Amino acid sequence: MNANLGKYGIKNKQLSSHIFRHSHISLLAELNVPIKAIMARVGHSDEKTTLEIYTHVTKKQKTDIVEKLNNIGL
Repeated sequence: MNANLGKYGIKNKQLSSHIFRHSHISLLAELNVPIKAIMARVGHSDEKTTLEIYTHVTKKQKTDIVEKLNNIGL
């Protein structure tokens, strides 16, 4: 995977397939899947691991926040 990064203009960055785990968990959170269900799916016993390490705010979530604030006039 790292050998192909240069083709896409990405330099000095090391990636691993583990990035897909982060993306998968963040997508499940974006879809409002309950945290306990996410934990069971990925084998986590501590929700802190799931929430603090693997869950990231997605572009869609940021857009949704703006839309919700606009809907209430803020």
